[in-house]
Amino acid sequence: MNWKTSKKIAARVTDDLHYAKQETHRDMSKSNDTTEESKSDSEESTTEPAKVMILFMGRNFEHAKTSFQYYSPDAVHLVTSDELRKTYVRRLNNWSKRYGFRKGTVQSIGDLFEPSSIDSLLSCVFSVVSVESRLSEGPISTHMWSVGITGGTMHMAAVATLVSNALDANAFYVTRPNEGEAVMPRKQVFEMPSLISLKTAMALSPSTLRNLIQEESGDVSDLVEANGVEPWLVGRLEASGIIETHRSKPVWRLTKPGRHILGMVSSGPMFGMRMIDEEREPIQDGGYDGAFHV
Repeated sequence: MNWKTSKKIAARVTDDLHYAKQETHRDMSKSNDTTEESKSDSEESTTEPAKVMILFMGRNFEHAKTSFQYYSPDAVHLVTSDELRKTYVRRLNNWSKRYGFRKGTVQSIGDLFEPSSIDSLLSCVFSVVSVESRLSEGPISTHMWSVGITGGTMHMAAVATLVSNALDANAFYVTRPNEGEAVMPRKQVFEMPSLISLKTAMALSPSTLRNLIQEESGDVSDLVEANGVEPWLVGRLEASGIIETHRSKPVWRLTKPGRHILGMVSSGPMFGMRMIDEEREPIQDGGYDGAFHV
């Protein structure tokens, strides 16, 4: 697969996941791009959206344990080189038993230090998406996924960051504890907001953004009527992981990552300037013009 093909696939995945997730799930479930290991590791279908973790792995593996402790994933897939594949098949089997998650696949490539490795690494991730789509009875919620960018080479980390944004997933990095210090996942895991969540937060008017932070939860109807959030943007806020809604009740609440993202967007001189602009200009029928558009 050449680079142009990869760009087309990445663009398709991004567009589908952002604007037509239902269609994406149906398309991915028909994908034939699987490996023998994907077939052998396929287990019973899941009814709940799975918190899937994808880790890019090199020779160092201690960061994986910290990742499991912090996120408690439902399933884990690994991406590594052909040289380390057998080692990580064994480790993944042991980790799944110790940490209680579903054993995913170990995707590997043989051209890690070749220009073609970018295409190969992307294909590994697309295979993971295909596997999870087949295992799920409903839509897969990739905004609940996490992608570790700690292990492997620098270009593996670059690809991991790229796919986390394409999937609206959460990219994270694990630091090493200082010598003599105990492992503390909450201190050592650094989470990075996705581009779509940042763009969604920046599409809100300053007053709406501030109200969401202060209220933290409430009725969906109030979110639309009192805060001026367009109905389509409510779905976007949920899809990007900023808020979550109750399955049977019309209520919402901020997620932990959502609180962090809104707090980040609402700080600094740019937010202050947008607040001043909003206060000076009355809101027209078309809405607040000072918002960033998504």
